[in-house]
Amino acid sequence: MNARSASPERDYWFCQLTGWGVLGLFSILSSSLGDWQSTVRMSAAKLICIVAGLGLSHLWRRHLQRQGWLERRQRLPLASLMAGVAVLTLVQTALLLCTDLVFNHGAIFQDSRADIAFNLFILLLLWFVLFSIWTLCYAVALARRRASRFELEKLQLGVSVKDAELRALQAQINPHFFFNCLNSIRALAYQDADACARAINALASMMRHNLQTHHTALVPLAEELQAVQAYLAMEQLRFDERLVFSVQIEDGVGSTRLPPLVLQTLVENAIRYGVERSSGPCQITLQAQRRAGTVEICVANQGQLAEHSPSTRLGLANARQRLALQCGPGASCTLTAADGWVYATIVLPEQAAC
Repeated sequence: MNARSASPERDYWFCQLTGWGVLGLFSILSSSLGDWQSTVRMSAAKLICIVAGLGLSHLWRRHLQRQGWLERRQRLPLASLMAGVAVLTLVQTALLLCTDLVFNHGAIFQDSRADIAFNLFILLLLWFVLFSIWTLCYAVALARRRASRFELEKLQLGVSVKDAELRALQAQINPHFFFNCLNSIRALAYQDADACARAINALASMMRHNLQTHHTALVPLAEELQAVQAYLAMEQLRFDERLVFSVQIEDGVGSTRLPPLVLQTLVENAIRYGVERSSGPCQITLQAQRRAGTVEICVANQGQLAEHSPSTRLGLANARQRLALQCGPGASCTLTAADGWVYATIVLPEQAAC
């Protein structure tokens, strides 16, 4: 168990022991009957009831966790919760009556029928109210913890998005990148005016996409692919025939939604650790297809896996975190190598991706 999961568990037991301990203390202090033997018997009976209450509430908590009743964001199953509290009340009251028989010779049953019925009603009411308050407090604690976790995830998502934007800007607006682009565009201006215009359009398209998706959580794959192709068009001016790029998108997958700049991060890594390190033509392929209820997007490049590169690890960690936060826990991003190829694969749950 890590520290993050240990803290709520520690808080739970602190509240449990404190609450039931205070209740037991007040109960025992109110057990003075004049005769010390009777006082000891009554205190022992009440202590057993308090321990039983502690155990029953813990079992109730485990049942709530298994059923997930308090984790639902929709309407709570109040009927099931009240039924569970009623069962706890009956069991606790039965245990109390048993302890009364053992330690106090069934004193509660020695009164008149009306008094016995009234006392049982009061016991049932008190324990029902007590377990209801316990359930309410536990539900409030879970809601506050869930709200805190949601806020933390929002902050993590914001940091991840800003980091992805920073990485994209560093790759596209740093002086080295612009120096290469402008040099290539300047050469084209003397050689091929149409090609020069296309290069300027590609640079503008790339920058426009980054500005438009600045505050967008998810974008269609087709739109993200246009920005990637604009980025590759600029890199093509730099690498010329060394960069060979191909795309295979299955019909209907272009509407798949994913976090902006995640795909471009993988393509940037493919260029940095594939094309830049290759002396000859280097292929980069992008494939997207449906497979077993998921959408799989794979960016592959010829080359070797850069296992010791902190930049690659940071980019992949960023992509994994954004995918998990924005597309759910079923989303993933993995990096593998085989037969002279490196594969960066994004898997999205189909119901969350489209």
